[in-house]
Amino acid sequence: MTFDQILERAKPYGIGLIVGLVAAPVIGFNAGWITTTTASAQASETARVDALTGICSSAAGRMATASSTDLAALKGYDNRAKRDELVAAIMADIQVPADILDKISTSCSRSLS
Repeated sequence: MTFDQILERAKPYGIGLIVGLVAAPVIGFNAGWITTTTASAQASETARVDALTGICSSAAGRMATASSTDLAALKGYDNRAKRDELVAAIMADIQVPADILDKISTSCSRSLS
């Protein structure tokens, strides 16, 4: 067997190798099979914020019921200060990491509006 014959037989394997090296990461990232560290961290933080926002919203409902306040009265732009006071009072009772406290407070206030 000459070198040219070996090269001719190996050509499809070489092409397949190169196409596979390029296609595998492209398909993996686009299909969501591979995630980056940043995407994982953002998804984790979003899940934490969403969970604690739910706790804040339910606590706001309980607090409003206990004080005979209608949550519908807190809706709208004009009542934003009252909502923020209510959220601040609730957040004082909930142990929340400092790095996501502002996001939770904002999200909780939006859920009440």
